[in-house]
Amino acid sequence: MGVPEIWLKAISYLLMFLFVTLIIPLHLFPCFLASFLAYESITSLTPYFERLVGSNWGRWVVITLITFFVVFSMTLGILSVVSFLTSDVQRSMDIIAETNRIFSDVKNHLPDYLPSFLPDSAEELKDQIFTLVESNFIMLRNMGRSFLHGLITIFIGLIIGGIISLHKPSSSNTYFIQQLLERLYYLSEAFRNIVFAQIKISIVNTFLTGMLILVLFPLFNVHLPFGKTLIVNTFIFGLLPSVGNLISNIMIIISGLSLSLGIGSIMMIYLILIHKLEYFLNAEIVGSRINAKSWELLLAMLLFQAIFGLEGLIAAPIYYAYLKTELRAQKLI
Repeated sequence: MGVPEIWLKAISYLLMFLFVTLIIPLHLFPCFLASFLAYESITSLTPYFERLVGSNWGRWVVITLITFFVVFSMTLGILSVVSFLTSDVQRSMDIIAETNRIFSDVKNHLPDYLPSFLPDSAEELKDQIFTLVESNFIMLRNMGRSFLHGLITIFIGLIIGGIISLHKPSSSNTYFIQQLLERLYYLSEAFRNIVFAQIKISIVNTFLTGMLILVLFPLFNVHLPFGKTLIVNTFIFGLLPSVGNLISNIMIIISGLSLSLGIGSIMMIYLILIHKLEYFLNAEIVGSRINAKSWELLLAMLLFQAIFGLEGLIAAPIYYAYLKTELRAQKLI
């Protein structure tokens, strides 16, 4: 006598629960992100290329383009680092001089009654960093190993995602396999809703910030230090829910304070307005997809950050979206 279907379904839920719970403690979350991102990117782009090159070659063309993009980006990044370390000495001196000027100007524009929280120069910042490195050498060494491990698992995840995207579903699966695939489909749907929505939000945030730094400020002959770099950082950090914007906003405000207290205040007010706009975007883009309010996502992020740390903070929106997807599929909400 076979196992009842209700038990098979319950086992599929148990296995999925173990998977999403253990993936962070086992340090496989970067692999999870990379594999799902590769899979979703390939499946999303394939229909467009199938119209151009046919159904037999569309998916392979997409995989080839993504592979070329990843290899090209990594090669360009390595060459840029090597070039900076070997031939861009003068540029590094310019950056140090500009950093000294920013720190000095920020201190000059801050009122005396505000506490001093910045170093006086790049040299003092360097000394503080070296002191911090010496006192936390073992921790930094472990972080280096974790970074290398994460980089390797990302490459493995990209390969796994590409291989899975080539796999055609079989119509002769057992009930248990169908239930596992259903769990994975709902997780994939949650990942797609959250990640691609966050990309849209980051693009809007970056566009508005870029308009201020590159268009509005230059009209009044105001040029923010490292403006283009700040815009790129706004997009990259904007991919991290909530905490990413906080990091990029602090960098932009410090850059604005280096010009004057007024410019820094304008940047702060503008970024607060953008942040409020992002709440509406979250409610519209993310919330409409998973029927979740901003406070629900923030509460989930707070809980997961307390349990799993930074990776939990990033995983929380995806996991919460998956939970709501499963509950909605079972008509429980």
